[in-house]
Amino acid sequence: MGIARLSQDLLPYAERTALSASQASQEEPKPVTSLIIDGPSLVYYIYNKLLAYKISTSPTLVAQQPSYEEINQSFTKLLLHLDTQGVELQKVFFDGALPIAKREIRLERMEKLRQQLEMYRKTFPELPILPTLPRIDHGKALWSTPIISSRKLALPAPPFMVASVIECLRTSRWRDIVQVVPGEADIFCAILAKTSGGAIMTNDSDMAVHDLGSEGRIVLLHSLEKKAAVSQTGKSNGLISALAFNPRRIAERLQVSSLLRFGFERYLDPSLSVAMVKERAREIDRLDDLSLREEYKAFSEQYEEESSISSPLHHLHQQQKSLLDDLDPRIAEAVLCPDSPTVYLTPLNEDPSRDSSWSYGFDIRHVAYSLLLRCSAAATIIHGGTVTEYARKGQRITSTIIKCLDLVRTQERMMALLQSLPADTTTTNPPPPLSTSPTCHMLLQWYTLALQFVSEQRLASGKTPLSADLVLDLFGLPHHQNPPVARQQTRLSWDEMHILGNMHAVLYSFRILRQLTRYVMASSAKEAPPQTHELVNMLPTLLSRLDRMPNIQDLFLDKHDLRRAISELDIESRNLASTDIKSLLSPTANLQGEGQLDVGQQLISATRDGDGEWEGAKSKRKRKRATQSDTLAPGPRSRSANMFDLLGEI
Repeated sequence: MGIARLSQDLLPYAERTALSASQASQEEPKPVTSLIIDGPSLVYYIYNKLLAYKISTSPTLVAQQPSYEEINQSFTKLLLHLDTQGVELQKVFFDGALPIAKREIRLERMEKLRQQLEMYRKTFPELPILPTLPRIDHGKALWSTPIISSRKLALPAPPFMVASVIECLRTSRWRDIVQVVPGEADIFCAILAKTSGGAIMTNDSDMAVHDLGSEGRIVLLHSLEKKAAVSQTGKSNGLISALAFNPRRIAERLQVSSLLRFGFERYLDPSLSVAMVKERAREIDRLDDLSLREEYKAFSEQYEEESSISSPLHHLHQQQKSLLDDLDPRIAEAVLCPDSPTVYLTPLNEDPSRDSSWSYGFDIRHVAYSLLLRCSAAATIIHGGTVTEYARKGQRITSTIIKCLDLVRTQERMMALLQSLPADTTTTNPPPPLSTSPTCHMLLQWYTLALQFVSEQRLASGKTPLSADLVLDLFGLPHHQNPPVARQQTRLSWDEMHILGNMHAVLYSFRILRQLTRYVMASSAKEAPPQTHELVNMLPTLLSRLDRMPNIQDLFLDKHDLRRAISELDIESRNLASTDIKSLLSPTANLQGEGQLDVGQQLISATRDGDGEWEGAKSKRKRKRATQSDTLAPGPRSRSANMFDLLGEI
C-alpha cells in the first residue's frame, strides 16, 4: 500500500529496460525476460488507462466508467502483448487476505471512495448524459493514452473489477499462472523473484523493500511504453520497455545495508531529504534505542519471508490452494481472517444520500456466513460465532457485527432461498426462440429475483414502494409512459442508479453464498459434525442452482448494457417480463393468501431480531407500523412466491 515518497527516492536509479526475450544482451541494463505480476496493481493500472482513454475520446469532460468486460479485455490484451515479446509470465498473484495491521488503511481507502461518490453526487445533482462512444481501441488505450487525474469527473472504480479479472483469467489460457494467495501478494511476488531471478511488475513502492535476491528487479507499471520497431523479417513490431531497478544494487549505491532499513527511515519521516534518510539508515547504533528497535522489528516483519511462511495462513495455503483459487479476494479474506471473519463491502455506485445498497442482500449473506462458521474447515481456525462487515452507513464507513445463525434457523433460511432460486427447467420448459439468447433470459431472471428481494425489503422496512415505470425504464421494457418507439434516451437518473446498486448488492450476496457453499462442500462436508448433516445434504441442490449465475462481466451491468442485453429478447418475452414486473411491484403484491409472507420477506422478517442490524431506528418504526397495517388488512394474492415460475414462461 506504499511508503510515502519511497518511489520518488528510488526513481532516479531506475533505467529504461526492454521487456523482451528477443533483445537478449549482456550489456546493462539487461532486458527483462521473466515477469511476476502484482495482480491488483495491474488491474488498477488498466482501469486508469481505460478511464483516461474514455475521457480523451469523449466530447464532454465527464468520464464514462469502463465496464468489467472492457477491463478484462485490456488486461488479457496486455498479457498477450508481453507474451508476443517472448517474456515468460511466471505468476499473476492476487491478495487473499491483508494483515489486520492494514485494516485502518483499508478503511481509509473505503472512506475515500465514499467521499468520491459523494463529491460526484454534489457536482451532478442530475447525472450527465453520457455519449455513445465507439468500441475501445485497446492498443491505443494501453500504449497511446497517458493517465490523467480525473477524480472529480468520474464515479469510483467498479467495485468487483479485481474479482472479475480473476474470473476471466481462470477461463483463459492464463488460468495456470493465476493465484489467489493466503495473504498479501507482495510477499509471494518477492519469494518467487528471489528464487527465480524474475522481475516484479507493480506500482507498489513497498515491493522494493522486500529481499528480492541479487537478480530480482522491479518493473514500474506506470512507465510502460511500446514503440515501433522493425524485425529481421521486415514486419513492424512494438518494442515494450519500462523503467526497472534492482533493489540490492540501489542499496549498494546508497551504501546502506538494505532497502528495508532505508524504507524504515523513510516510513518514519516522509519529509526528510534523501541525504538525511541515507545518513540515518547508515547509523549502526541508531537502533540501540529500545522503542525504535521495537518499531523497526514490527516494520520489518511485514517484509520478511520467514514471518510470512511461519504464519498459519501459509500452511492453510499448502493444503487448500485450489479452494482459494475458486474465491473472490474479499470472500477468501472471510475464510482466512485469523481472528474472526471480516468482509469489506466496497461502496457501490449508488446515491450516497440514501440508504446503503449493502443493506439489501444482508439476509442472503447471513446464511452464507452461518454456513462458513458452522460447517467449514475454517471453523477450526476461526474463533467466535460472528462475522464483521465493513460498509457505508449514512455518511461514514462503519462495521456491523453479525451473529451466526443456529442450525435450525440456518436450515429454514436455506429452504426459503431454495424456493426463490431457479431450478434447472431445461427439460420442462421449451427453449427460447432462436432469435433470443438464453443468456439474456438468465440475466433477466436474476435481475428480477434481485428486484423481488429489494422490493420486499423496502416494504418490510416501511419505505416507499418502487415505481414500476422507473424499473421498467431501467430495464428498457415497455410501459405506458415510455413506449418502445420513444426509448432512445439512455440518461441515468440517481433513482435508477440507486435501484441498480441495490440489485447489484443482492446479486453479489448470492455470489458470496455460492462461493462459500462451494468452499464448505469442498473443504469439510465429509468431516462435518453429525448435527450438521441435514444442512450439508442441502448444499448440492443449493449450489446447483447458484451455479447458474452469470459471471461478473455479464451480470453486473450499467443501465446502457443492461437495456442492450434485454433488448435482444423477442417482443413477446419482453412484454411478458414487463407484465410480471408490474405484478411484482403492484400495491397488493406484498400480500399472499392469509397474510403469508413471500420468500424474500420470510428471510427478512426472520433476520431482524438482533443477529446484525443494518436498519436504523427510524426504519424499524416504519417497519413496525407497516407490519401492524398489514395484519389489519390482509388480502388475496395470486402471484407465485417464486418469480422464476412466471419468468419460466418467457
